[in-house]
Amino acid sequence: MVRTGSHADFGVILNQDLPEQEIPELLRHSTFLSAKENTAFIRLFESKEILIDFLNAVLRLDEKDSITDVEHMNRDLAVIYPSDDIVGVDVRARTKNGEYIDVEMQRFGHTHFKDRVVLYGAVMAAEAHREELLSLKKRRRELSLKERYRMPKIYSIWICENASDGNKDYRDSWGIYRKSDLGNKDALPVSHVLNYIFIKLPKLKGAKDVPEREREWMDFIDNCGSRDEIPSTAQGAIRDAYERLRIRRTPKEILERQAFSMMTQYDIDCCIDDAINEGLKKGIEQGIEQGIEQGLEKGHADGIQVMRSLGVSEDKIEEAKKMLEMFADK
Repeated sequence: MVRTGSHADFGVILNQDLPEQEIPELLRHSTFLSAKENTAFIRLFESKEILIDFLNAVLRLDEKDSITDVEHMNRDLAVIYPSDDIVGVDVRARTKNGEYIDVEMQRFGHTHFKDRVVLYGAVMAAEAHREELLSLKKRRRELSLKERYRMPKIYSIWICENASDGNKDYRDSWGIYRKSDLGNKDALPVSHVLNYIFIKLPKLKGAKDVPEREREWMDFIDNCGSRDEIPSTAQGAIRDAYERLRIRRTPKEILERQAFSMMTQYDIDCCIDDAINEGLKKGIEQGIEQGIEQGLEKGHADGIQVMRSLGVSEDKIEEAKKMLEMFADK
């Protein structure tokens, strides 16, 4: 995410309905904000209770290992970017157990998407390591050599709508594995520090073996913006999530940011980039087909010329032409 504009208090919930004239025209006919839009996504997870429930579902943690508390962190990343824009993540938090988590909502694909994912995770890991060392120093604990390079666990979660580079199915994950373990379905990562999780929203419906709470959360993110009321099945934190994104209880400034961010220049650039890549892919495929066709034509012509130079009769050449045409049709 490239963030611009002034800071907004994403956590405020109005205690009475906002007058209709203060709601941007683009949002007046909807009941809830779309969680797939950047502003609403950030607003949603400013609630610790909602974030904890979501993370326990997506990380598929059982009760024994579940997250019980999180601390929101500065969303800015120390990434060099060729402009004055601030590069930041959508949601950045540290758990009570000292794990660092980044959650991203990615609507559109773009060139070098996978590189960006790796970059975000690597920068987060470096900054988390620095945080840990500073914390040890502040508490005046002995900093031995064995602790100097200890890394906290990083989870980078990417929820994708149209971006498709990360995964083939509904859900996929990346880790650090040995090349010699490739092909071994029981292979374990050599390091548990960097953990990437990709979720492809359009593939949720046909996905199997998805835990029920995870399915409920992904259905909420994918569809809450198009619903007129809270489903009767929504319970606990998911019901609270609907209320948090209810348009008439959202401050005007947040609504204005949402309306503006529904198609930012960044999104437009991603769409253009995606279209160019798709066009290039199709062009290459068509070019290969055309090249094969032209190659066959030239091969046929050269073959006939060689037969004539060898004194092969025209009857035999005509027969060869028919055979070549039959081969081309196949």
